[in-house]
Amino acid sequence: MTIISYFVLLANILEQFLIVKLSKTVCDFKSSRIRYLGYFLLILVMLPGPIIMIKPDFCSKELLMILQLVYFFGRLASYSIIFKEFSLRVLYIFLLTMLPSQIYLNICIAFIDNYELCNLVSFIVDSLIIAFILIYLKSKKIDIVARKVISSLPKKLYINVLLISYIAVIFVMGENKPDHELYYKRYILPCMIGLIIFAFSIIKISISEAEKKTTIDMLSKQMENEIKYYEKINTIYGEFRSFRHDFKNHIICLSSLIEANEKDKALEYIDEIEKLSSVEKKQFNTGNIIIDALMNDKNDRASTVNTKIVFSGIVPTTGISNVDLCIIMANAIDNAIEACGKDTSGKQKEINVKASFQQGYFFFTITNPIYESVEIKNHKTIATTKSDKEHHGFGVSNILRTVKKYDGEAELSSDDKQFTLDLNLALKSEEI
Repeated sequence: MTIISYFVLLANILEQFLIVKLSKTVCDFKSSRIRYLGYFLLILVMLPGPIIMIKPDFCSKELLMILQLVYFFGRLASYSIIFKEFSLRVLYIFLLTMLPSQIYLNICIAFIDNYELCNLVSFIVDSLIIAFILIYLKSKKIDIVARKVISSLPKKLYINVLLISYIAVIFVMGENKPDHELYYKRYILPCMIGLIIFAFSIIKISISEAEKKTTIDMLSKQMENEIKYYEKINTIYGEFRSFRHDFKNHIICLSSLIEANEKDKALEYIDEIEKLSSVEKKQFNTGNIIIDALMNDKNDRASTVNTKIVFSGIVPTTGISNVDLCIIMANAIDNAIEACGKDTSGKQKEINVKASFQQGYFFFTITNPIYESVEIKNHKTIATTKSDKEHHGFGVSNILRTVKKYDGEAELSSDDKQFTLDLNLALKSEEI
């Protein structure tokens, strides 16, 4: 063994300790009581490394194979003892740690003739990169964030990253093979096919994650709206309770004025009571107090684009949850208000809302003017000229999802001047 071999051994041991430290940081492994035994075993299984690297003449093929098995699988046993578990994530870390130094080694071989020196450089580079990652995580105090991100990633993504890394190793190794053409046929060509498959798999995972993010954004928006409406209802109830608290005293005062035949003063007192009452005057009477508050709020918003909401009919209080009613009506009215906001003429506009329920069905129709082309596909989905296509359509998709929940039907239609959304939902008998 040369002096370089000893340095390679030390660099390899340092690399392994840094790998353990990084794994514990980002994977939140619990410390084992016998972890020092694991560290000792890790050092022990590193010792055959220089022998495997230089392959001395006194070492037979059988002995070399045994040392290689000890070197590779001994690390897996050491990790399991240190991390206090033997699991898929420990196996994944073990398999992944074999790749970076191998890649660096194959790159170095293209520039450095000395194989031992190439090994030394590869282990040093890998150690420096891992150390940099650890320092960065600690200095930015994002180790907890990194831990949460890693734990939330789909398992399929880990597998794809691992396999693609191995393919990268094969590609890099191929550059240093003298029989490059034969190596290409045996290894690189099949790897290229595998690479295409893995690329499609990663794209599929990315699309799935994007859909999840879209759904989360959509549900978050729904929740914000629902909280807003319920807070508004709570405010109205609070104001009403406050007014009711003083109601008895107001009646006593009015009674005394009437008994004293002070009609003018009684009327004046009534006016003062009306001014003092901050209870919001109802603009709508839908039959559902929560929807009344929602409609009031939406009408105030519509007024900012010179639009008013005209409501007719009645909204059920049973057979459908108030949350689902809010999802349907809020999204439908929001979309209508947004459409009216496209008008630049300054003319007064109307959004017509009709609701009714009979024979176990809830019927809802909303009509609004439109000022841009609207393409409706299969009476279900909308394609518009709106530039923000990524976030557009949440409203309609929310509505359709809720309609489906109640085994209902939805129909969208439009002409050059107006858009109509027509829904019917089966009210649930257990809630009636």
